Amino acid sequence: MQSASLARSKIQAPRYRRGLIERGELEQRLGNALAHRRLVLLVAPAGYGKTAALSRQLQRLPAGCAVVWLTADADDDLQRLLAHLIEALEPLDPPWRLAPEALFERVAQGQLRETASALLGTLEVTDLPGGGVIVLDDLHAIADARVFTFLGHLLEGLPPNWTLVISSRVEPPLALARWRARREVAEFDQTALSFSKKEVQDLWRHATGREDAEQADRMLDQTQGWAAGLSLSLEASQRSTATAPAGTWHNRRHLFEYLASEVFEQLPGELQAFLLRCSLLPELTVPRCEQISGNPRAARLLEDIERRRLFSLVLDGEELTLRLHDLFRDFLEERLRRQHPDEVPMLLRRAAQGEADLLRRTTMYLRAGAWDEAEQTLAEATADLLASDKGARVIGLIEQFPADIQARSPMRDYLRGWCAWPRYQYSAVRSHMAQAAAGFEAQGRQRDAQRARAMQALAMFFCAHMAEARHLSQAVRSRPMDLETETLTELFDFWDEGHHGPIDGPGNHLAKVIDLLEQGAHAELWFRCMPRVNMFSSRPRVSEQIRRMVNGARAATGEGQWSLQVDANLMDAWLHLWHGRLAELEAAFQKIEEDAQWLGQPVGLHVRLLTLRVNYQLICDDTDAVRKTRDIMAARAALLDASSDLPLQYLSIVVRASAAIADWPGVRTHLPSLAVQVGHESPCMRMFLRCIEARLAFQEGRTDEALEALRELAEKSTAFDTSFLDAMVRTWLALAELADGSPAAAWRALEPLIEGVVSSGSPGQVLVTGARGLNELLQASWKGHASTRGLATLREWTEVAGCFKAGAQKKQHDPAGPQTASLSTRELEVLALLAEGQSNKLIARALDLSPHTVKRHVARILDRLDLASRMQAANWYRTRFAG
Repeated sequence: MQSASLARSKIQAPRYRRGLIERGELEQRLGNALAHRRLVLLVAPAGYGKTAALSRQLQRLPAGCAVVWLTADADDDLQRLLAHLIEALEPLDPPWRLAPEALFERVAQGQLRETASALLGTLEVTDLPGGGVIVLDDLHAIADARVFTFLGHLLEGLPPNWTLVISSRVEPPLALARWRARREVAEFDQTALSFSKKEVQDLWRHATGREDAEQADRMLDQTQGWAAGLSLSLEASQRSTATAPAGTWHNRRHLFEYLASEVFEQLPGELQAFLLRCSLLPELTVPRCEQISGNPRAARLLEDIERRRLFSLVLDGEELTLRLHDLFRDFLEERLRRQHPDEVPMLLRRAAQGEADLLRRTTMYLRAGAWDEAEQTLAEATADLLASDKGARVIGLIEQFPADIQARSPMRDYLRGWCAWPRYQYSAVRSHMAQAAAGFEAQGRQRDAQRARAMQALAMFFCAHMAEARHLSQAVRSRPMDLETETLTELFDFWDEGHHGPIDGPGNHLAKVIDLLEQGAHAELWFRCMPRVNMFSSRPRVSEQIRRMVNGARAATGEGQWSLQVDANLMDAWLHLWHGRLAELEAAFQKIEEDAQWLGQPVGLHVRLLTLRVNYQLICDDTDAVRKTRDIMAARAALLDASSDLPLQYLSIVVRASAAIADWPGVRTHLPSLAVQVGHESPCMRMFLRCIEARLAFQEGRTDEALEALRELAEKSTAFDTSFLDAMVRTWLALAELADGSPAAAWRALEPLIEGVVSSGSPGQVLVTGARGLNELLQASWKGHASTRGLATLREWTEVAGCFKAGAQKKQHDPAGPQTASLSTRELEVLALLAEGQSNKLIARALDLSPHTVKRHVARILDRLDLASRMQAANWYRTRFAG
């Protein structure tokens, strides 16, 4: 989504123009600082040549020293600055172990130290024989205080082969006293950057070809060695007989405006008009300048600007790209607003219309005060951003709208609610979507109102307001619906009928959801519909529809949409567990674990992965592992936002896992919290809670109470089954009946479960009740009441559980370790090209992959081989496959 011009303007150092005078003392000091200091500060007002001095010195760095350049601007917050820094690092092929996109979510959660730590880890293992320099130019433009907190963390852990350079008009709010005391910072202020008397004389001689010490001294007196003033004084003296009045100019801006006016007035009228209108652009290219100025001679005029060196910097690239100096751009824009005030809004709109990057287009519309266009552009970008885990960027842009505009805009409420959905913040979704629907309705935007109500109904349902949600969903159905709204209403019916019946409702509605998604839905809508639909895997047709959903989601997934890919893989793993496919599940586990690490363990993914893991551990009868995973989930549940339903998900699994491993103190500890979380309108969750209470009663010797409850539950657990509820009720009831001396009743409880599982081919729902219970049932004295086929099925299940346990134990005690971890064929191909020294882009081109995919392959290779850097991976490959 990022335009090429944006990348060039933000992350490329300006081209150093040859032919300027030598500034030996400054250059020697700056070069020494870049080589030996942790932090280099250039702090001086505008026009002191900070950027020019840096760009010149960077080109003199030793071979092999990497330069990462980033120019800040007023639109940059921490997320945006970080995005550009990541882009600037890409040519170095940093071996990311965490998806760069995951850093944005950490920033959104306020985890600035963790974000810096992840970046520092990557910098440390980036292969740089000559070290690296990160330059943050124009840092004074940044208003987001989090940027400086982040930079403070970055400085603390900066690897010794890296230097951070900051160029700013004001001293940045960093803990500089600490670095000064350690002599790890080199500082260049306006005194250090000012031209000396000898340098001004050299400059005059270089520019005019003649000696004139008196004129050079007059320039020095007027400018006090200020580079911008010197440059314009020379320009003015060559183009006009007028000169600045004698004497020292204490106000640099006034001097600049006076001299700039002298220079500007001497330009051809066409060039003046062109510069005025193009001053609104952050960078000048032929197509953008043609569009905003309406002048078809833009290419010729840009060449003229470069030739005249009119306070512009040239950026490297295939097409001519210029950036005007801030002082000169401010001068031009001020004159434009004074002379042509009525044109400015229209010109800003033109500038926005020509911007390919939707986020940057949004900020340009905001600058123009074009609130409706900014809102529409942001709305168009949101689906892609959410599918790429960048919801925090959307919220950041929403907050740039004026408060009164935000307060009366239903679309901004809709976008906030939309961004809250992937975080499971259903109370926030409900609130924002209700406000959005009312606002859309008032504006006569019925289709948008319908879509907001569909989301509101789902959020209300997950907040346990099920009857009210059902009424709202029915109201949505009573009016015409677009594809997205119809998909969401079918998803609502899937959940509603899953909790309330009929038994075949979830499968029928999930089939309709997928039918609608397959009509061309955006990847983000697949992502919105997919989480936790496996909850009703035991219902008719649901399992086969989940397979369709996995296949469809994978087909819809684009580059960089890692969360959707992981969701599809996670759902695929659930299918393997459900059907008892050990080998496939273990292979899927490895990939999902790696993907979760790559994404930074987002909370929604984390709970689903832990759920899958603890169920696998239950099948393997690994009590210690179950207890460890359960304790992690319990700790997370205590920290979670109550506006999501994640605490309920965590607690239900914590309690069920505790019961499965017979940790009754653990059950007693967490059961009260679970009881508070369970909504009165969810029969499935009430049945689950009562089942746990019955099992606890049985354990405490209250057998009659337990039997009464479990018998009652068994009458309806099939119709209201959620994942493992029916299997849990019937196996526990069978064990209780056996303990009560009623093998016939025990088999009557168990037989429908056996028949149903055999028919569906899904033993996973029984296996996760725990190997201990299955073994007790197999070894029980049935006294002829159990069928031979049924006992054979029980034996088969215990054997499958035994295979799971043996496989897990083998994996734990494998002495070979990660060095022999198998790489896929594709990963070996990537590794072979990496060992040849090829970059990610070249590898992508050779294998017909995207650079994003290659980046992910490299991370997976390093993880599986337990290596830190590309160089180590290349050496690993050469020692095994060279020759």
